[in-house]
Amino acid sequence: MENLNQETPKNTPIIRIAPVYNGKIYVIPRTDSHHLDLPMMEQADCHPIKLSNKQARQLTQKHESFLHTEEHPRFSVKYLSPVKKEEQVYLYILPLTSEEDINFEDGQFISADEIDGNGHLYSDYLQKESGLLGMAAELWNDYL
Repeated sequence: MENLNQETPKNTPIIRIAPVYNGKIYVIPRTDSHHLDLPMMEQADCHPIKLSNKQARQLTQKHESFLHTEEHPRFSVKYLSPVKKEEQVYLYILPLTSEEDINFEDGQFISADEIDGNGHLYSDYLQKESGLLGMAAELWNDYL
């Protein structure tokens, strides 16, 4: 996962990609905070949503050794960061067709209820996204 503390252009959004399968969200431990969080996240180098879609695809390509799917991330929602209030976050969903489609070290699938019930284990971003991610994971479960 990319370090968000580096110098980045002002007012560029954070792109986050949430892999989902069978109504659950895939998370990994973050070494910088000791919280569980989404495995793919980086500061964008552009602002318009059309360009962030391209960057979301590039972000999944950077992690292709951990991904075994032909699916592409789909834009879900834009919101203000719970960490830096002036930053926008572009949240994408990456629908998976099996648990074997993803294999980051120490990764696991969790439900939105697990995030809500144990907030201290998860990043501020993930806590804010839990309701939306739970709903999106269930929708993709029904769709696939």
